[in-house]
Amino acid sequence: MNSLESTPLVRIPRGDGEHFDVAGARLTWKVKSDVTQGRFCFFEQVLQPGDAVPLHVHGYTETFYILAGTVTFLNAKNKGSRVRSSTGDVVVVQPGAFHGFGNGSGEEARLLSISVPEHQRFFDAVASADRDLPFATMTPEMAMQRVAAIGEENDSVFARPDAG
Repeated sequence: MNSLESTPLVRIPRGDGEHFDVAGARLTWKVKSDVTQGRFCFFEQVLQPGDAVPLHVHGYTETFYILAGTVTFLNAKNKGSRVRSSTGDVVVVQPGAFHGFGNGSGEEARLLSISVPEHQRFFDAVASADRDLPFATMTPEMAMQRVAAIGEENDSVFARPDAG
C-alpha cells in the first residue's frame, strides 16, 4: 500500500500531477487508479488549436468534462456526427463507441478524461514504450502507428487513417 492509499483525504494541488507528453498528447494524471482502490482514474488534457485525438474505440466508458474552451467530439457510429462541447459540458462515451475529439477553435481547450483502470493501463504502456524509445524521435505517423499497436494490446483500437 502506498502513502496515498492509507490517507483518507488526498489533495492534489493545482498544477500537480504526473505529466505525460507523447505523440502530440499532453496529459497530466490527476488521479491514478491506485489512489481509488482500482475504481477509476482521470487526467487533464490540454488541446491547443488544431490538436486532435483520432478515432478510437475501447470496451469501457469514458467521460469527459470540459474545463475550458471548446472541444468537438466525433461520433463515428452516428454518420460521423459532431458534438460541439464547451466549458462545463460533460460528454459520456459508451463502451464500443468509435469516437475522437479535437480543438477546432483558436483558443486552448482543457478537459478531464474520467475512466476505469483499463484506460490507465493503456497510457501506462504508452509511457513505458516512450521511455524505451522516445516518440519525440519519430515522425508523427510513426509515433501514431506505435501508439495504435500498443492500443491493440490494451483494449484501445484506433481507426486506420485509410479507413475513411
